[in-house]
Amino acid sequence: LDGLTLRTGIYTCLFASHGHVYDTAQATWFSTDNVMDFWEDVLQTEADEIAQKLEQWACMADLDEHETVQNRQRVCTRLLNSGLRTIAKQHNIHINYTNFNIAMKDKLTIDLKGWPEGVLFQSPTSINDLKALLKVCDALKDGSCHWYCMSPCQLEYYAAKLAACRKKGEVIGKPHKKHADAGVPCKCKEKENAPLRKQVQAAGSSMQAPKSVEYIDMTDEDTSEEEV
Repeated sequence: LDGLTLRTGIYTCLFASHGHVYDTAQATWFSTDNVMDFWEDVLQTEADEIAQKLEQWACMADLDEHETVQNRQRVCTRLLNSGLRTIAKQHNIHINYTNFNIAMKDKLTIDLKGWPEGVLFQSPTSINDLKALLKVCDALKDGSCHWYCMSPCQLEYYAAKLAACRKKGEVIGKPHKKHADAGVPCKCKEKENAPLRKQVQAAGSSMQAPKSVEYIDMTDEDTSEEEV
């Protein structure tokens, strides 16, 4: 790894841990240059703490549990989302499986290549077949299924394809459902369009009227005139 850094300038950090409580190997870590400063400066976590948490997780994790449908769904979803956020350089982006051709390919110019054959393209949470999930997971891990940015030629070809489909009257994607209150004016807009006079009256009504004075104090001058 040091030679790789010297020749290519790549920063590397490695965490290693044993996978069973009866193993004698100790959790350790390795880094090139000052890459470990990243964990402390950005994540405020020391390398020893990360290695310790890795050791705890590896020893407590049940290997048989990883082959369940729920865990494979979670792993596939994480791999797909992380790959998309990396290539799109956006942290709050999500995959639109229903309108993938419009939302992802046409608008973001991003496509997914290498989806396993025989597996319907849909959200991993909608796939309940463990074998199909394992195919998708393996393809994502080895890189055969990956995200990529479409080239100008690919975009031009895809735009022409969409135009031809629309010309034939074909529906591209799935239209969004209308809200139940579609066409009904929003209450917020009604309040904004209210006359200014009413708003002023409403604001003035909250002001308290001045209290009347029940007794009037007599000054010394008034009392002196009455005595005279």
